[in-house]
Amino acid sequence: MGKIISNIVIVHNVENELAANMAQQIRRWLVGEGRTARIVVSSKEKVHCVSTWGSADMILTLGGDGTLLAVARAVQDLGIPILGLNLGKVGFLTELSPTDWRETLTLILRGEYDMSRRLVISFHVLRRGQEYYRGYAINDLVISCGSLARMIRLDMWYGTDHLGTVRADGMIVATPTGSSGYSISAGGPLIYPELNVFALTPICPFLHAFRPMVLPFENALRILVLDADPDVYLTQDGQTGVVLAAGDNIFASRAEKRLNLIRPLHSQYADKLKSKGFVRES
Repeated sequence: MGKIISNIVIVHNVENELAANMAQQIRRWLVGEGRTARIVVSSKEKVHCVSTWGSADMILTLGGDGTLLAVARAVQDLGIPILGLNLGKVGFLTELSPTDWRETLTLILRGEYDMSRRLVISFHVLRRGQEYYRGYAINDLVISCGSLARMIRLDMWYGTDHLGTVRADGMIVATPTGSSGYSISAGGPLIYPELNVFALTPICPFLHAFRPMVLPFENALRILVLDADPDVYLTQDGQTGVVLAAGDNIFASRAEKRLNLIRPLHSQYADKLKSKGFVRES
């Protein structure tokens, strides 16, 4: 059980007409239920300031996982709980459907929900000793090449332990939340979402010289880029990122605050794995 939710911010992508129409519909319904609700229009290019979110008790995202991830990074330092309504293809992180959202949202507004607290990656890139870039990743950090099929050579440390050097098409650093995304496609493991660990999954390693690893996020991970073509990138959640150069150091650690995802009382992780096809019953 959680606290009563009174102040809601509804977020939808500027390019999604269905989400825009639903946002207006849901706002009117929330106001009729005696709640305060306002709509924020978002996009990949738009950066929202802290005042955008005000004193929100909850942020309701309308769209797919991508919409939720972008909002989650934007409010990471604020700790505002997030609930997603799925209008996308997969919707692994979202909990509401466009057909029966009223019933579930009614229960959530009066405190009948659980809070799923998810680990978030905080990272920064050092170039020649100076900070070049920093940010958060909810799903994963990915080091990879662009359009050319060339390998990258990386050196990696976990705390003071040298994990080794690997030649591969890339490397994925995935949170438990992101373990069901790119990481599992590259051969990584599924991880229960509330665990305090991360998965280190190589993308097509040369001679299979580096196996996927699951490590507790008690120490920082350091990745040194030994070789880099002009089109080697570091991406956050598959949405944004920067170009890397040889000699760059990526430092990743557990963020101080966790991501708070609102989960209906009836929502079970195992059921979601089955519904999305990750687990099949014979």
